[in-house]
Amino acid sequence: MRKRHWWQLLIVMLLAVIMVGCGKNSASQSTKTTTIKIGYMANVNSASLVAVAKEASYFEKQGLKVKLVTFQDGPSILAAMKSGSIDFGQISTGAHTALAKGQAKVVLFDSLSTSDKLIANKKSGITSIKDLKGKKVAVVSGTSSQVILDTALESAGLSESDVTIVNMSAAAIATAMTAGKVDAAAAWSPSTDTITSKLGSNAVTLASDNDYLTKMPSVSSWVVTKRFASKNSALIKKFDTAMYQAMDYRVKGGNTAKWTAKLLGVSTSSIKTQLKSVIKLYTAKEVKTMAKNGALLKLYTTQQNNFVKLGLLKQSSSLLTPADYVDTKIMQTGAD
Repeated sequence: MRKRHWWQLLIVMLLAVIMVGCGKNSASQSTKTTTIKIGYMANVNSASLVAVAKEASYFEKQGLKVKLVTFQDGPSILAAMKSGSIDFGQISTGAHTALAKGQAKVVLFDSLSTSDKLIANKKSGITSIKDLKGKKVAVVSGTSSQVILDTALESAGLSESDVTIVNMSAAAIATAMTAGKVDAAAAWSPSTDTITSKLGSNAVTLASDNDYLTKMPSVSSWVVTKRFASKNSALIKKFDTAMYQAMDYRVKGGNTAKWTAKLLGVSTSSIKTQLKSVIKLYTAKEVKTMAKNGALLKLYTTQQNNFVKLGLLKQSSSLLTPADYVDTKIMQTGAD
């Protein structure tokens, strides 16, 4: 056997070191994580999906570390997103009016909410929607609260001008209603649960999302700013992939109620009840199919047309259409 020169051995050793170094770099790249900040509202419709994605480690599997931030309503989430304090946010029906004005883009459809209700106090002499005329009605302007109120009023031939609107935060509505400071309130769960519980037999539910599910779908979505969307398509796909896994888990049940209750700081039993009664859930396959066949855009279009009809949006050439702000392509990719 020929003896190897010392310099040949040195080259072999150097190559081995380089390969080990490359291996370490590859390993570090594969385990690299990205931190994202997610805004949600303190209700089962907004919090359940993100709670599952976090607790089941679906975000972690996509290399995402999440920081969850709670808000009272959708407009607050959009404002925080605009300021850059959060990256992703979940909004319900009312806040979608801002999307038609170009303030954000939908990167994932979540569900249809059935949690909004218009509840009156029988002590105020109200037993029907028509009885609201001249009465004080609490509402969270720019949210699904306002949408359910306006939809109900329109069905009875009334409008906001026929009632006295009292605009307040979601947290204050239940207190104002049970204290008798207003005659009726348009709100969502868990505020509606508190109102009906406190008023007992005096609580009269005049309308709910279920009454208008086909005519006025109450859409919930995950959104980002247009700027964020243009620069982070790969990150959004990872987010969607994690959330799609959470969707399938949420439909099956599992620990969804337990994990959502943990995030919201409430009892698991109350979340179980709400999951059955306030959200129409979808699987990842269903959302992907809807995004592909146009059913999803049709849903958002119906919602926006109702906004215009109710006067929540003014039709103009500058108004965007759902095709402009609902990214169905990225939803299809994220589901693969």
